[in-house]
Amino acid sequence: MGERSLERVRNGLVVSIVDALQRSATVSQPASREVWRDLLSGELGASVEPLTGDRLRPWLLAVARQCTGVGDGLACLVRSLEYVEQGSATVVELWPLVDEWEAVDFFQVDLGALRPVLQSMGSVNLSAMARRASRSRVQELPSWCRSAWQVFLRLAGENTPPDELAPSLAFLSLCAEWLVEDGRAEAAEQLRRFNRDQAGRLEAEALLTAWQHAEFLQPEPSVVPAYLLIQFEPDRVEADRYYLSHWRQSDSEGWHPVRGETVHLRRDELPAAVEALIEETEERWADLRQPVFLEFVLPWELLNEPVEWWSRESDSSLPTPLVLDYPVVVRSLERLQRGAWHRPWSAKWRQLSERPADSRSHWSRPGQEGPYFFHLERELKEDGQAVCLVLSEPPGDDSGAGRREVLAGLRAGVPAMLWHRGDCSDAAFRDALGDILEERSLGSLEDRVRKWRNKALAAGPDAWDGHVGRHLAILLDDPDRKPTPPGPV
Repeated sequence: MGERSLERVRNGLVVSIVDALQRSATVSQPASREVWRDLLSGELGASVEPLTGDRLRPWLLAVARQCTGVGDGLACLVRSLEYVEQGSATVVELWPLVDEWEAVDFFQVDLGALRPVLQSMGSVNLSAMARRASRSRVQELPSWCRSAWQVFLRLAGENTPPDELAPSLAFLSLCAEWLVEDGRAEAAEQLRRFNRDQAGRLEAEALLTAWQHAEFLQPEPSVVPAYLLIQFEPDRVEADRYYLSHWRQSDSEGWHPVRGETVHLRRDELPAAVEALIEETEERWADLRQPVFLEFVLPWELLNEPVEWWSRESDSSLPTPLVLDYPVVVRSLERLQRGAWHRPWSAKWRQLSERPADSRSHWSRPGQEGPYFFHLERELKEDGQAVCLVLSEPPGDDSGAGRREVLAGLRAGVPAMLWHRGDCSDAAFRDALGDILEERSLGSLEDRVRKWRNKALAAGPDAWDGHVGRHLAILLDDPDRKPTPPGPV
């Protein structure tokens, strides 16, 4: 295809991007548009001129054109809008257009002829095909990848080692196989012809041939866990309501969490919503071979909530607690959102993760009110090896010792905290801590806590409330596992 036709394809994508932006509530309102423009300038590393006058569309065309001149400029455009709108319909509409722009840039041809063929593919397991085409580097697809066409565009932007076939071409090969089995040989040949042409252009004919004749070997199960991060953020206007957000992370090669939908719920609706979310995630991860961890990012007022004992399959006659199936830890929403606390947090996490044998716990033993909590924070900050804080009380209301101890620990960067959700002076709790913390190394804290939770489970539903493992809480905060994109707080 000639250069003029390729330019027409790109112009069409820019127009589609502008069309979508004009439907955005953020872009249509001057105040929110300025917030977006400022965020976009920061993402691009270059100033985006403000709108002057009332001609919105020409200004949006200019902004989009400016973004196309930067390496990942269009992704910056959508990402900055996502900071403001999260998973809005506009954002969901824009991401596939960004993928298509990057695919056209990679293949240097009009891809439009492939669209109807790939969109016509019915019920296929797109995630499994993407994992196979990417040799398991792509573990989960973004929410906007709902058709084989969108998956193909997404994979076209994936980095490829020099000795491997591009995942997008491998995916088309798998689609061609599916079409043959579906009795559509002509459509399959169209995909194969495109693959042959592109393999020739990329000097990858041998790789394509090897792929087509190779037997796909299932990789060994990864020892890197998959994570489901579940975050509750209080509504600052309506009391007793929360924004529930979540991220799924199953990429064993790096931390690339996929953000899910954010919902606005009453406090009493959270357990059922989490149950439904876990059910949906399990369906997505049906063929995942990694262990799965749950991490709850909680605000002050929910930090003592026994989330690991919330139910699965609560509509059955035999519901089970989450802790039966998953390792569960809690994390601090306030620390995640408070950038000024992150430097000491990272330093103490490095101490715990890299030198666990040289790390130690600190037991809080307040003797009186007043300066004790100041001195607790001072001691934790001065002792670089103090990475685990044992609370003297569960974190409760603002004036309680437990809340103040948590605050001191967060300010000092302590990544791990342990407490009894009911009574931290309980003798059985102290005995359990002796077992959890007695070893010379503080590595595998979560494993040791889980051992005690398993003892409670072994006691059975009629007796586990009387076992200390039922009441053990662990906050374990890894600064390298932040939800992304972070956006402004």
